[in-house]
Amino acid sequence: MAANVKISSFQKRIKPSNPNILGTKISAVNSMLNVSFGVTSLDQIIDGGLPLGSLCVVEEDIYGSYAKIITKYFMAEGAVQKNFLLSASLNENPWDLLNNLPSLVTEPRETNITENREELKIAWRYKNLTLEDNNQRLGNAFDLSIPYVMPETQKPNLAVWGEAVTPNLQRGTGTLKNPNCLSLLKAIEKAIKNWELDSYNSHNLVRIVVSSFGSPFWQLDENKSSLSTDFTATLLLLKSIVRSTNAVALVTIPHQLLNQSLVSRSRHLADVVIQLKSLREDPHLHDLMDVHGILELKKVANLTSLKPILGQDGTTTYGFKATKRKFKIEKLHLPPAVDDDKSSPDHSSSLGCSSTASKANLDF
Repeated sequence: MAANVKISSFQKRIKPSNPNILGTKISAVNSMLNVSFGVTSLDQIIDGGLPLGSLCVVEEDIYGSYAKIITKYFMAEGAVQKNFLLSASLNENPWDLLNNLPSLVTEPRETNITENREELKIAWRYKNLTLEDNNQRLGNAFDLSIPYVMPETQKPNLAVWGEAVTPNLQRGTGTLKNPNCLSLLKAIEKAIKNWELDSYNSHNLVRIVVSSFGSPFWQLDENKSSLSTDFTATLLLLKSIVRSTNAVALVTIPHQLLNQSLVSRSRHLADVVIQLKSLREDPHLHDLMDVHGILELKKVANLTSLKPILGQDGTTTYGFKATKRKFKIEKLHLPPAVDDDKSSPDHSSSLGCSSTASKANLDF
């Protein structure tokens, strides 16, 4: 008689068998390979960085200056990690982004922790770990005032689109009819094939940046009936490309110039959505003098779960400061409410120990 054997559905959690891809790190939150944004404070609020194979949409500020800074950090991190970089733009020369990246800054490490290691009593699990093992930060620090000098060995890993686009391209006959969108997707597929990133054994990734997608330079408003189709279909096909290969895409859109229905569709298609707003856009934000703008997380999705995650502490609105050297994101602190009504009389002299008002100074 055969013995009854109970088979459990639980399996031991082991280390994933992903290849060692340059510039990635396994997240402690969702156990996925994350790619750094280049801004350490931004990586922290989106749970460690962008997941590999994700599409991020950045809704630009009114002048697009702060969105351009974020794209520079994103590409500079890829240049340091020796990733493949692809810059696409019709508003300006796409080489301007790659030629004006911030330089790497080596921050000093705290070494005073290990001076008295023998005198400290710590758990045996962490006794043999070094500072590099305990450091969970993925990205690097950069200085905007010093341009990054691209090494000659890194130049074959660069590609651009938009510099030599002919103005009279043939319109497509399928669902995607805009010639610029068709040319962009073909250029991305060609670059991925040339870099051999379409195979699962690749140990590198490509960072794709599409600047000001949907602006008037893209000529999406020639045929009103295909406006929403060309815009949303391009984002959907781009998302399909980065899902099937080692790639991360960052697309900035001028949401002030687009129809709100298209903005909502882009938020639905993207995995991560970030909106930037400078203090010059909204007069109600003038009291926030300690920051230069507002960063709001519209969507931070977890690809391994059906439930989206909006930051580890549940906060979705942050303030950012942009100086000549650094771009930093921090928690937003509202100023204290102060009564600035100058018409009301000064009641400071009436505050005293007695109940009657007196203008004389109190002598304690």
